[in-house]
Parts: sequence; structure tokens; C-alpha cells
Amino acid sequence: MYKDDDHTKKADQGRPSKAASQNRSSNPPSASARIRPKPDPRLSRSLEYGIAILESFSRERQTLGIAEMAEIVGISRSTTHRYAITLVALGCLEQDDKRRYRLSAPAANPGSAALGAIRREVPARTVLEELRDEIGHTVSMGVLDGARVIYLYRFLSHRAGHRAADMDLGVGAHIPVYCTAMGKVLLASVSDAERQALLATLELTPRGPRSITVKSRLRTQLDRISPREAVVSDEEFVARARSIAVLVPRPASDRPLALEVTVPSSAYSVKRLLADVGPRLKRAARLISGE
Repeated sequence: MYKDDDHTKKADQGRPSKAASQNRSSNPPSASARIRPKPDPRLSRSLEYGIAILESFSRERQTLGIAEMAEIVGISRSTTHRYAITLVALGCLEQDDKRRYRLSAPAANPGSAALGAIRREVPARTVLEELRDEIGHTVSMGVLDGARVIYLYRFLSHRAGHRAADMDLGVGAHIPVYCTAMGKVLLASVSDAERQALLATLELTPRGPRSITVKSRLRTQLDRISPREAVVSDEEFVARARSIAVLVPRPASDRPLALEVTVPSSAYSVKRLLADVGPRLKRAARLISGE
């Protein structure tokens, strides 16, 4: 059996900081009462924290930074950041031009926002874990974060060759858009104007032996990517590693998400990766989207 490598268990068991404990008495009851002093193994600690973050907002505090949310909820800033970007991807939070967070319009009704997040998060986690167990290779889900991709979920494989292929990257880690399968499928999904703006900020530094370092070549490749087809990165990000990614079908108004499977190059040729893993990855994306 595989271990849960998305690091949420460690975060769920984390203790509140000293400063947060000292200020807990001044926190709004709705934000602090949600967190039980001791984790209940029957319940999702991550979900407790996620809802507590949503309840941190009030009429008096309509925008919050990561440090403020972390202090209110009583968890580390890094863990708070991971939950915040997940809530952004789920459509519960949004960022303003100062990169502070606020409730999104649908979250004006906290009950429906929380239920929507639960419905989407639980299937995603279950589907990704089952896919990792089925194929035996690392499975990830990510979202665009500026000109990079950030991992929202990452379930690692412990098979031979994966330590080097996965680079020990976990949830919250950023990866480049231009040399990863997940990055390319996400970059190809945004509007032409947004894509051109992002491309203008990129420096195409060689990462793997097959990295594309010429923007005209990258533009041509992105123009050929279909939103319904799988994209492969063949040793572009990491030597001796290949990855395949697909877009998760979502409404145009939602932030695009993508799924990715990473394998050692010795395990799959590009052709076999597309033929064997591609259909399974597409099925997982459809299950997560509810199609």
C-alpha cells in the first residue's frame, strides 16, 4: 500500500503556533470554534481548516493576507497558503490586485460554497489516489499560478526511478509552464491574450535535455494542443522522466486545472504513454469534473 504523499496528514496534525494560541481568544467564534483541539481520526482535519479559513472573512475583514488567515485559524503560513490556493481553484476565494484574498461571489452563501468545495475535493482526492494505485506512477493535479504551475495534489510513487523523476516535489511546489506537460496543457487553455502576456514574461531556460528554448517553437506547439487531448513532456523538465497531462473539463469561468502522470523514461515510450496512460488520465479528469 502506498503512503499518502500529498503531505496533508502532516499538516492536519500540525499544532497551532504560539502566537495564534495567544490570540485565539480574540478570534471570531466562527473561525476558531470549527477547529477541534485534538484531531478526530473519523473526520477530515483538512476540511476543518478549509472551512475555518472561509469563516475567517467577515464584514469587517473582507480581505485577508496569508499571515492574517494563519493567525486566525492557528496553522502555519505555508499550510494556510496551500489551503488558500486550493480554495481559489475551487472557486471559493479570489485574489485582488494586491494578492490578498477575499470570498468569491458564489461564496457569499457559505453553506453552498462549502458544499461545492466538498463535492469537488473529495472526488478529486479519491480519483487521484485510485489512479496512482492503478498505474503505479506519480499522479498530480495543478493550477496556473502566474507563469508557473502549483501542485494542489501530488501522490508519489515509490517505484524504482521515481525519486529522480519526481525531484521530491510535493504539494505547494511550483514547476515551470514551458517544459512540463501540465504547464503546457494549462497554458494552451487560457485566452490568446493571457497566453501572450505570460509568454512575454518567460525565460526559456534549459531544464531537461529536450527543453524548448525558442519561444516561436513553443507558441507553435501550444497552438496545436487540443483541450480534449493529452500532452506529453519528453525529458523536457527532468532527464530520464516523461509526463503526460490532460485538462480537467470545467466551465470557462473557473480557473483551469490539469492532471498529470509522471513516469521514468525507462518505463514508457512516448507512444505507449499516450496509448496506455492517456485514456486512464482522461477518464480520471472526467470523473473529477462530473462529466
